[in-house]
Amino acid sequence: MKKSFFPLIMILLLLSLPTAVQSEELNPPGRSLVPGTISFGAAPAYIDPEKPVIVFVQGLNNDSTIWMDENDMYSRAVSAGYETAFVELYDSGGASKSYWDNGAMLAGQLEKISAHFGGKKLVIVAFSKGGIDTQVALIHEGKYPLVSNVITLGSPHYGSELADLANSTSVGWLADLIGENSEGTQSLQTGMMNYFRSITDSRVEAFQNSYFSLAGTRTGPLFSSYWLGNGFISGPNDGVVSVKNASLPYSRSLGVGNWNHREINKGYHSFSIFQPYLTSQRASHFPTLQAMGSAEDIVEPLDTLLRGGVQHGEAAEHFYVEEEAENLELNWLSAAPHDTVTITPPDGKKKEYEVAAVPDHTMFFQGAYHHTIDITDPAPGKWMIQTTTEEASAYALIVTFTSSLNDKLILEPDEDKKKWTLKTNFPPRSKANRHAAVEMSTEINFKPGDGQGNERFEQQEIHLKQSGKRVRIPSREGSYHMTVEVEGKTPSGRTFQRTVVETVFVDEEGVGY
Repeated sequence: MKKSFFPLIMILLLLSLPTAVQSEELNPPGRSLVPGTISFGAAPAYIDPEKPVIVFVQGLNNDSTIWMDENDMYSRAVSAGYETAFVELYDSGGASKSYWDNGAMLAGQLEKISAHFGGKKLVIVAFSKGGIDTQVALIHEGKYPLVSNVITLGSPHYGSELADLANSTSVGWLADLIGENSEGTQSLQTGMMNYFRSITDSRVEAFQNSYFSLAGTRTGPLFSSYWLGNGFISGPNDGVVSVKNASLPYSRSLGVGNWNHREINKGYHSFSIFQPYLTSQRASHFPTLQAMGSAEDIVEPLDTLLRGGVQHGEAAEHFYVEEEAENLELNWLSAAPHDTVTITPPDGKKKEYEVAAVPDHTMFFQGAYHHTIDITDPAPGKWMIQTTTEEASAYALIVTFTSSLNDKLILEPDEDKKKWTLKTNFPPRSKANRHAAVEMSTEINFKPGDGQGNERFEQQEIHLKQSGKRVRIPSREGSYHMTVEVEGKTPSGRTFQRTVVETVFVDEEGVGY
């Protein structure tokens, strides 16, 4: 009995283990885009046992074809003698998930890839949100022993302001309509990502792999979606992710190049830069306490106004321009393309502008179109912008002011980010300067949850409204999205308007991020 039982068990094990791997060998890159699929690249002419396997991980709303369609990244890797593997995460199926869900899926895929290559070390090259998905798999799911190095290309390690924008009161209409206010987008809000960093960067697992990063500063071409995204992002950026948010406190920056977010993952731009770091085996050193924590906060002046809503037929928005304004950039972002946009300045003389409908490529508003008008030396007073659609749609108006007033208005958080105060830097009031009054109203949308994809379903989402020059965030655990409307009078008596969008996550101990 013993002799027959043991061989039977061994046969069953041998039959069951290779099956999944063998079936996945039939998927060459780009053939299957079903979430969970693994594809293996062509074998190089000579397989160097010292070279690791490169695992390519896509970003938000992408699939594995981003590494080969109009991109020579895959072919360069094979030509350089590397074996390759490609994964399909939830985004490949059209339903973007949070990094917690993608990371859990990726963890299982890494195990299978490692087994397929006989336990050979893996190196991950991750684009955009794929860098965050990778950290969940390695750090929180414990798959770091399978991997030596991680290269992140334009990854929003501290989130993206465009994710905040997509969840704002004004722009949320549009993001919902085009299906881009997904779990993936929501997870990349800056408040959520600051919390993610707080529970990730101090873990021992974070220092078992060597991390390297690349960031971009190109926001062109002119009037492209990357150029328009730049207007809402703090500091140098690639039109989607800022340079400061694209690195980790324990990663080595390999360069900041003249690339937009769509260019940074192209082989002809970045492969030669990170190739020397594919085979380095040294793990990251544990950083000093001074190096830990969030990316350096930059308190930005107020230079933007947001409006938006649903549209079926004519839609019109009014806004005020102060006399200090030197230039206006009007961006009508909508689900429907337009040929013309009508502008009415304070003198009441309407003007129809011919516009180009520029498709969005930022990944946060895919399916929407940008329509941009640039106005120099705008007249102070009340303006109106109008468009017309034949079908049900949604829109967002983004007005960016070039104005000396911007530096006189700052919404500044306290250290905990649970209290925000509007500060104005107007001259002291006098008879000639008695109009500088400012009002502020805030709408706060609260979503319960623990920051790891676990919503508290017994608690409903809450919508709060506050007024005054100070915003206070409650201490309930969950994410808070603030849309702050600022309106006031300049010292000369002209009306001005601005909008600020911020996200804050509060943990179970009441600490804000």
